[in-house]
Amino acid sequence: MPSPRTSGSGLRHTVDFLLFERLNALGWNMPMTVFRMLRATGAALTVPVLLACTLLGARLLHGTAELPGPLLVGGFLLANLYAGGVYLLREAFSRRRHSVNGSPNEHFFRALDISARDVFMVYCVVRIMYFHAALLTVDAVFLGVFHDSMAGPLTPGLIFVPVALCALTLAVAARLATRTGSTAATTGRAMPVALGLMVFATGLATGVVLEGSWTENSASAGWGADTGVVEPLTMAVTAACATLAAAAVVQFVRGYGRLDRDAFAIRPSGQPVTVPAMAFRPARLPMVAVVHRHFTSGRTYPMVKRAYAALTMVVLLLAGVHASGNGPLPLPTGAEHPVTRTAVSLGFVLMLGCVELVLATCGPTALAPQFRFAWENLLSHRRIAVSATLYYIAHAVLLTAVVAAAAGLIVGRVLWQLPFLGLGVMSASLIAESLASAPMRLVDGTSAPGVFVACLSIGLALPALAGSAAAPLYLRLPAAIYSVCLFGGAITCIGRRIRTLPLRSAT
Repeated sequence: MPSPRTSGSGLRHTVDFLLFERLNALGWNMPMTVFRMLRATGAALTVPVLLACTLLGARLLHGTAELPGPLLVGGFLLANLYAGGVYLLREAFSRRRHSVNGSPNEHFFRALDISARDVFMVYCVVRIMYFHAALLTVDAVFLGVFHDSMAGPLTPGLIFVPVALCALTLAVAARLATRTGSTAATTGRAMPVALGLMVFATGLATGVVLEGSWTENSASAGWGADTGVVEPLTMAVTAACATLAAAAVVQFVRGYGRLDRDAFAIRPSGQPVTVPAMAFRPARLPMVAVVHRHFTSGRTYPMVKRAYAALTMVVLLLAGVHASGNGPLPLPTGAEHPVTRTAVSLGFVLMLGCVELVLATCGPTALAPQFRFAWENLLSHRRIAVSATLYYIAHAVLLTAVVAAAAGLIVGRVLWQLPFLGLGVMSASLIAESLASAPMRLVDGTSAPGVFVACLSIGLALPALAGSAAAPLYLRLPAAIYSVCLFGGAITCIGRRIRTLPLRSAT
């Protein structure tokens, strides 16, 4: 007699619960049986309708335009990489990553003895397979209609591209479903590397396609000049995708096998919920480890981490375009300065948001008791202020440096003023928070800066913003020097606050 955890009733109950969630979200007053029939009918009709529409569009394009083979192969790869890549990023970084592990219904599933495998199959596998079945349908129609234009016996091998994307997405979803505290470090390193390589390959394919489309008289001098490149390119893509699909399937099987063991299990907590108040060492920068520990254990850390990930993906995409041989993007005449100003404005707005997220959990107000405790235990207030300020500034400089790298890949020159802008914005926020006469510290340990702190920080950062956005060098240099002076002022203000200002908590 099979156990309840392996019977088919778990899948049926999970499907019913998913349908109930969808019906409740729509707000429809409809019996569950009718809604189930509507969902099944819609799912069954999607693929035939998509097949008919894609076939009609592909035949119209084939009859009205003579497209060379390399352009078709490049466009095929580009469309798949963007569609599959965006879907993969959505699975990895949106709330879908918590469909199994970290689900708000985890206790409900455990109470009903529903296995993690059942939840994973219904909430993740079906959704992923459905999307990639639609993508595979479009690709199959495209390859069938344009088979003569591609003119290669290995052209059907390109169908491995959506298959590899599907296998990779399933592997990532399985890793996220089994990711727990003990395995977070090991599972969290491989996935960003794989996503980064995929984004870089997408940028590389984008650059190759754009290079051919920007070439004048592409039918004779661009894409159509070397038709012999289609077969080697197709062979390389097919081999790479087949290898990637095989490796992803192995990882998916391993992750699926660990689901019932690693998910929905009741474990004793390995670490306390609250972070230890102090664990400093008498080193040159004694508070860096303490500040970092509080930041990574806070509720704002995932949001800052997503900002890092998104900016890194943009840089990798633009680096792929640059590595294809195009160099900087061909901007219109006179567009370089507006792009630079846009990058500076984007960096300023990004810093305003990230500064609040970073300082909310590990800023001078949130960690005021820890700083005071360290000073009362004979640590120099200046060393405490320097170590904490350097940690805050490292986040600001790194974020704006990534924005500068992305803008530099577009305009073709180094925007060195952006890291100094990040330095100025973070230093201005630290000065404003340290000068507040009665900074608010909430009961959960985070800080809540008021209107005075916000206005003062923006006012102090505006000269750095104006100088960084200016075109003449004699205006950008004083802005950089001003940011460095703000950095020194931030250290002085934090040190003074440790020694003089009393603590106050919101109760």
